[in-house]
Amino acid sequence: MSNALDRLVNKKKPTVPPRIDVVEEILPIPSEPKEKIAQLTQDAIKNLSQDSKTSLSQDNNAETSLMVSELRQGDDFETVRNTIRLDRAIDDSLRQLCHDERITKETLLEAAYLYLEAHPTELKEVVRTARQRLQRRKAIADYKRAKTMQERFLKS
Repeated sequence: MSNALDRLVNKKKPTVPPRIDVVEEILPIPSEPKEKIAQLTQDAIKNLSQDSKTSLSQDNNAETSLMVSELRQGDDFETVRNTIRLDRAIDDSLRQLCHDERITKETLLEAAYLYLEAHPTELKEVVRTARQRLQRRKAIADYKRAKTMQERFLKS
């Protein structure tokens, strides 16, 4: 056995020639500081906004300036990756709703939270329902744990 282990340890591993960094050729890494790049981006957005003012109606100008201000706020936009566990039936229903509406579950959750934050009465009702569901989940988990312990005890 040690002979096979020695052969594996001493085995020559194939070498791969170094890659040519294609990304750097296409998109060179800017040497300018982030502030300068941000300023250039904002200037481009301003120019786009000014160009659109000459060709769009008054209503479209208001929408465009709103979009530009939202895009500028996007510089600070950061997401966090989370995993949540949902009841299978609720997950299926949410997935179908999001598919039909062409949105993601994440954006639906964000929008629902923002709506509830603006409506404290509804938020209290949702929190009350969530507490009831939590108690039910805990009871189910306790039952499953007790059942598993009982099965293990009977096997030994």
